Amino acid sequence: MNLRRLAARLRPMKAGAAALVLTAPLLALTSTSAATAVTPRDAVAQEERIGSLRTIDGSYILTLAGTQTAAGFTPDGTMTAVRTLLTTAGGTVVNDLSAQIGVLSVRATNPDFRALVGASPLVESVGNDFAVKMYASDAPEPSSDMMEPLQWDMQQIRTEEAHAIQAGVPAVDVGVLDSGIDGRHPDFTKGLESNVDCARGRDSLAALPPGVAIGTPDPCTDNQFHGTHVAGTIGARANGTGIVGVAPNVTLVPVKVCDTTGYCYAGPVVDGITYAGDEQLDVINMSFFVDDNEFQESTEFKCASDPVQRTFRHAVERAISYARNRGVTPVAALGNSDQDLAHPVGDDGRPISNECEVVPAETQGVVGTVSLGRDSERAGYSNYGSGMADVSAPGGNGSTGDCTRTILSTVPGGGYACIQGTSMASPHAAGVAALIVSQFGRLGSDGDVKLPPQTVENYMQSTAVDIGRPGYDECFGAGRVDALRAVTQDTSAARDESAPFCPEYDD
Repeated sequence: MNLRRLAARLRPMKAGAAALVLTAPLLALTSTSAATAVTPRDAVAQEERIGSLRTIDGSYILTLAGTQTAAGFTPDGTMTAVRTLLTTAGGTVVNDLSAQIGVLSVRATNPDFRALVGASPLVESVGNDFAVKMYASDAPEPSSDMMEPLQWDMQQIRTEEAHAIQAGVPAVDVGVLDSGIDGRHPDFTKGLESNVDCARGRDSLAALPPGVAIGTPDPCTDNQFHGTHVAGTIGARANGTGIVGVAPNVTLVPVKVCDTTGYCYAGPVVDGITYAGDEQLDVINMSFFVDDNEFQESTEFKCASDPVQRTFRHAVERAISYARNRGVTPVAALGNSDQDLAHPVGDDGRPISNECEVVPAETQGVVGTVSLGRDSERAGYSNYGSGMADVSAPGGNGSTGDCTRTILSTVPGGGYACIQGTSMASPHAAGVAALIVSQFGRLGSDGDVKLPPQTVENYMQSTAVDIGRPGYDECFGAGRVDALRAVTQDTSAARDESAPFCPEYDD
């Protein structure tokens, strides 16, 4: 898919570095504890619509030719030769991930840079860094008097019962790749200690050219709202304040890949996933690069025929492989386009080529999560598909602000809000994964708890409650995640006959 043609189809996209679209209605709140606000470069940044795509002039992602192994990446040529090539073409390396995954972020002013470098046998692919608008600057008003009884989502997956056995351990780290986390929110604190590890947080936006990403570099200040909402679902503390997350005793590590203007960036996403591998985080949640727009008007699908998107896909595949080899279980939102990802179609009803995928949800090694409503129905917006849907989890199926049908969680400034999306479903699955690592992982000599990602994924799927058609199906995957069954490793047959069937069964 040609990038220019793609951008023309995007009703709500803007221009810049590679940005992602988060799978939730727009909600940007001002935190009273946030650092000094950064003024956007111009008023246009405030007016661009959700889904707007922008490329970053002079900023490139480059994947080297070579071999990825469990130990890292071996290039086909020497790094000296690579650097000579880049220098000759007018490029400067600003983020070097070559040792881990064979990926470089490069800045260059030479308009022929991509053609010159792409012709070299040392390089597999090269494309502009890009960004996608994920949410706007307005938001529903937060509430401060919401409590645990309103968390129908936690009741659905039986977290309270699970917590009597396992509520998570601090040695288990969950990376939240998002807009940052409000680390000062009172619902992340218990006994004067926060479970948000600001010291290990990372600002993956730092490698972007100056002036591209808008916001504070502090990972513990949320650039928007989304990261704090996701983090609360995973790990809000059981402290008598507000809500309780799926795994309230685990450690949350903020990795900032999205900025204040609502853009998430491709290069920083690759950096963030790689950083999770470097730090050997146990689980990462990725609720981005999926959006709330019509399929033909979004960049949800990344197509191998487009050089920019192809380079990003290759880089993400390498980063996921590297992270998994380092013990990371990646969990992602499946997307909000109401698409059968095994047989996607355009507005004209024509099939979309299988060379296009939702990234990172369809990337090999990632747990793709379908969103459920309060009655365990597939949410009307949620993507699905045989071989693409791994598990299902509550994400809401109502309207923003209706806490009886959408997901209540933390937002910056000490507040709470109710929103929906596969962005909200994914952290429920990530939280269950963290409980599994806490319960069944082995404590290493370095004090870290370890459990292979494949084992975590197997436990989560084998303990899920069957809904929809018996066994695995395209709408719900292995079924609805269940925290209690997961921590007890109960793999006996369990089926919820009250859950509505998927309307697509009649197609």
